[in-house]
Amino acid sequence: MSHRFADSFRDGAVPLELLRQRAHNLRWAELPPGVIPLTAADPDFPAAPVIREAIADYARSGVFSYGPAGGLPSFRQAVAGYQRQRGAPVPPEAVLAVNSAAAGLALVTRHWLAPGDEAIVWDPVDFLFAHTVRSAGGVPVLWRIDPEAPLDLAALEALVTPRTRVLCLCNPHNPLGRCFRRDELEALGRFCLERGLRVLSDEVWSDVVYPPATFTSWLALEPELSGLGAVVHGFSKSFGLAGLRVGYVAMADPEAAARLLADSELPSTVDGVATLSQVAATAAYSPDGLAWLGAFLEHLRARRDQAVTRLAAIPGLRVRPPAATFVLFVGLPPLQESVEELVERLRREHGVAVVPGIPRWFGPGAAGHLRLSFATSEALLGEALERLAAGLASAP
Repeated sequence: MSHRFADSFRDGAVPLELLRQRAHNLRWAELPPGVIPLTAADPDFPAAPVIREAIADYARSGVFSYGPAGGLPSFRQAVAGYQRQRGAPVPPEAVLAVNSAAAGLALVTRHWLAPGDEAIVWDPVDFLFAHTVRSAGGVPVLWRIDPEAPLDLAALEALVTPRTRVLCLCNPHNPLGRCFRRDELEALGRFCLERGLRVLSDEVWSDVVYPPATFTSWLALEPELSGLGAVVHGFSKSFGLAGLRVGYVAMADPEAAARLLADSELPSTVDGVATLSQVAATAAYSPDGLAWLGAFLEHLRARRDQAVTRLAAIPGLRVRPPAATFVLFVGLPPLQESVEELVERLRREHGVAVVPGIPRWFGPGAAGHLRLSFATSEALLGEALERLAAGLASAP
């Protein structure tokens, strides 16, 4: 990697002792010593230097007052500038700081759904979509998606009822790694426009896209379509800031964003994002932060290819290189043990942790799969893949 941040991702750059203390959510701190986690999609590397410096500089001032309910002006401006670079004309007033992309999903679903309303959710997809819909009193309706096949609008049409209010998108898609083309999004937009549906687009993975794939934000579509939507984004995947709990909701219309803000707990201070976290996220979108991200993407592309090559050599596995994200969704051959039993045996006997394809995590469409993250060093990933291969070879 010919890049000034290349050393940030060398084998010795993974701070294992700190990860064993701090990396929770199915990762290092929650697993027995010696187990390598390829589980929650959270990078193993320290954050970019410019982010750490911004946090330290702000903390040295010693002043930690309340920030504005919608977010620091500097944060909202940085987000708007970043979105404009990607072709999405988002005004700063249409950006709301939220304490994670997950919180953004919950905020929008509560605002848009009344009890009993229906929201269409892909299957498989990250569990947070169905979870936040249910938490808002809504009913998730599953729309089956294939990794590569054209979107089935006839099947989508069959799911729409008088109670349907929202179409939930995950772009790029977790766990399939699919990055949707502009024409696919436009077709979905026309479908929703004709039926009076809103669009909730989770774009938290949109910074992790591998050429030749290109990303199109919902807010980069023509105004009559972008105006249907709200985009949720965060800094946990691309910048490793999961523990800072910071993300945002962006919309095309500042008045719609103002209504969302007024309907939230942000003005009451019951909810909100730490100003220090917003400072960190603002630094992520600085030139140095984006340069670091470029180096990270080079590293991830190499790790993706490393993982795909090794897994493709294991008899019976179905593996497809993702166009985006740093997770692989691996199809398993027929087994005598359940996927949960396999995952437990891999952890207990072979020292590698992965996520089972079960309804709890991704919906019923994930059956017969494993999901694994490759956002670690070359050596750690190599060792984990060898352990995985050994565990699959010893399957009963």
